Amino acid sequence: MRFIAIFRSTGPSSGPPSAEHVAAMRKQIGEAVAAGVMVTTGGIGLRAATGGRVMRSGDETTVETPPQGDGGWMAAGGFSIVNAESRDALVKELSKQLQFMGEGTVEFCEYKQFYPPAEQKIASVSANELPLGVAPYLTLENAAEAIDFYKQAFGATEVARMHGQDGQRIMHCHLMINGGAFMLADSFPEFGMGSVQRSSSYTMQLVLKDGQTWWDRAVKAGCTPIMPFEVAPWGDRYGQLKDPYGVTWAINTPAQA
Repeated sequence: MRFIAIFRSTGPSSGPPSAEHVAAMRKQIGEAVAAGVMVTTGGIGLRAATGGRVMRSGDETTVETPPQGDGGWMAAGGFSIVNAESRDALVKELSKQLQFMGEGTVEFCEYKQFYPPAEQKIASVSANELPLGVAPYLTLENAAEAIDFYKQAFGATEVARMHGQDGQRIMHCHLMINGGAFMLADSFPEFGMGSVQRSSSYTMQLVLKDGQTWWDRAVKAGCTPIMPFEVAPWGDRYGQLKDPYGVTWAINTPAQA
């Protein structure tokens, strides 16, 4: 059985959640996804800023932006798609989730999936195949713009993208570059997640058989060379570039390649 659950906060407002609270929620969500209980989850934008209602009566269609009235679940703070063997099992899982979400109400209802077919599992971000190893995760400003740039400069392919509650900033994006996972998000200072893009203490290194082609494409897209791509003292062809977002990239072609 698959359910849609909508969370609406009813507790007193005490400002944005702490970084520790966000980390605990992420851990709980990760465990639920890994267990196959949660399919996906996310925030619902502010109704007054992002909500709308389209109505049809007879041949007339009317639009309200934002919609009028209390709105019920439309004033919610988050949603999730949850797998459960029974309604009782779902209640147990949602009660567990509320321990992390705070005071509020979760309303749920079973739904029937038309497309893709119900037997086809909906893939979550964590279900994507990831190569073993270290996956860089950067917090940037203007992440959506950076995503488009990395597609041009480094041939990135987009695997998944999730927006924050404001409907504008990127809460999570998973790219693949040169066969490796590369993840990024916008800064959310209200949640204690500031930008790291202006730091010079890290380098994204690409090890490639044809570094010159990658170098030329990156420069054409707008990267600035800060170390020429040439034979280094250790024998490899190596160079560094700075992208428009302050991130340093190294291109390395091994001597035997």
